[in-house]
Amino acid sequence: MSKHKKNKFKSIRFYRETILRGAITCAAVLAIYLLGSLFFSNHFYIRSKVNGVGASFLGAEKTFEKIVSNADKYTISFKNADGDVVNEVSASDLGVDVNYDVSQVQDILDKQTGFNWIGRLIIPAEYYTATGNSYDASKVKAIAQSLDFSNHKSTKESEDAYITFDGDKWVIVDEVYGDRIDQEGVEEAIIYAVENLEEEINIADGTCYNKPDVKADDANIKAAVDKLNKYMDIDIHYDLGEGITEDIPKETKASFFNWDDKFKVGFDRDAIGEYVNAMGDKYNTYGKKKEFTTTDGEEITVPAGSFGWRIAYEGEIDAIIADFKGGKDVTRDFTYLYYGTSHGEHDYGNSYVEVNLTKQRVYVYKDGEMVFDTPCVSGKIAGNHGTHTGVYPIAYKQTEATLKGDNYESHVHFWMPFNMGEGLHDATWRNKFGGDIYKKSGSHGCVNLPLSAAEKIYDIVEAGWPVIVFYTGDTEEQNYILQNPQLKVIDQITQIGPVTSLEQEPTIASARAAYEALTEEQKALVTNYQDLVNAELTLQVLKEQAAAAAAAAEGQVPVEGTVVTP
Repeated sequence: MSKHKKNKFKSIRFYRETILRGAITCAAVLAIYLLGSLFFSNHFYIRSKVNGVGASFLGAEKTFEKIVSNADKYTISFKNADGDVVNEVSASDLGVDVNYDVSQVQDILDKQTGFNWIGRLIIPAEYYTATGNSYDASKVKAIAQSLDFSNHKSTKESEDAYITFDGDKWVIVDEVYGDRIDQEGVEEAIIYAVENLEEEINIADGTCYNKPDVKADDANIKAAVDKLNKYMDIDIHYDLGEGITEDIPKETKASFFNWDDKFKVGFDRDAIGEYVNAMGDKYNTYGKKKEFTTTDGEEITVPAGSFGWRIAYEGEIDAIIADFKGGKDVTRDFTYLYYGTSHGEHDYGNSYVEVNLTKQRVYVYKDGEMVFDTPCVSGKIAGNHGTHTGVYPIAYKQTEATLKGDNYESHVHFWMPFNMGEGLHDATWRNKFGGDIYKKSGSHGCVNLPLSAAEKIYDIVEAGWPVIVFYTGDTEEQNYILQNPQLKVIDQITQIGPVTSLEQEPTIASARAAYEALTEEQKALVTNYQDLVNAELTLQVLKEQAAAAAAAAEGQVPVEGTVVTP
């Protein structure tokens, strides 16, 4: 065989052997890979850890046993910014234990693909169970309380995020993180380390610091600000008529709201009430005296009655809250407890009934023009039934009414009450009106009218119309004295003065007579009655002294018991 042929044969054989060796190697590698894949289908990869514990080549059971045996055999170190250990805590002192069973380890293993085991020869695997380690809360609290961090100097306190009004809208001011270590922060850091199987706690990263309870990104505080700003966008516009309007200033409106520690937004009734009171101070006229110009042109001040504007405190607060809850802009007037007819210069407007008790005359004005007038008879002064002065609203109108009192019952055709039992009505039992009839033969307090006049007025006025009742000049003072005769008696007794002469006897007798003419109720109101008694006693002494002096002058012996003054 030639040399060339031999070399060719050797080359072929070498090639075949190389292929065969390669095939055997590949087969071996494949076999090893497949065997490894099969093995690692129920064992953890090499360089694997579960919850920080080495689990290479171990199944779920063995891994779990190893985890359990090592659960409290480690130390948690507290390090400062320089990496120095300032405190250490043993896991056993914290009561650390596993807080799960082998099934969670098995869950991790089941998710492991056996075919990836070769890659794990280079890249290690770290696994964690769904549930971390458990701990004894009381031991964690005790340990956190015992640790000494006195070398750590605090420079600022943490502050919660909060809501504030910037003059235009509600905004959230971010929380501030301080650097004071507190027990609660240390507890949280330890718990986090235990649950996450960490062995180091860096106190410089804020983990142990006292933390704000409220953060700017909390859902509750964000929802509160959104709601507050929606309320701020609602416009409550007051239109009182006659060109008078009010709008709630933003700063004032902002004070209307409050919220609890869960940032549930509510309404501050007291703050809203302050606004309502301020509007009341500005617009309330109820209970206030009225400046009035009479038909005769006399400018007078009429006592307060029950007519005028008065904003309803609780009612307006409720209305404001309802407006906000309604979510829409509103234009309205205030909610009133009592009403006037005008927000202009005079709350009684230019349509009213004028009752001049001095002149005993009634005038009816409509839209500024006098449309009717008539004489009248008001309450009996002598019987203390004088018609009350003031401004009152007509409560209602009624025809064919029966008026009842303590000792009377009267049927009237037209009844217009304005002050409790007092009102305007016809008095068909009278044939005269006006003058001074009212002083001694007046009504029980009502304003009596001729039948035709009562009907005319009834047709003009409406419920709510103001009735302005007044005296002019000194009539009211005179009537008051007439109603209170005890005042004249008091004055008569005062005029007696010190009793020094028998010439004062007529004055004393006159005062006594006036006193005896009073009713028992009126007598009880005579505050200086004892002065009258003393005056009478002194007068009696003077008379006895005068008698004794006269007897002595005539040589007569004084009567026994008579005191003689030299």
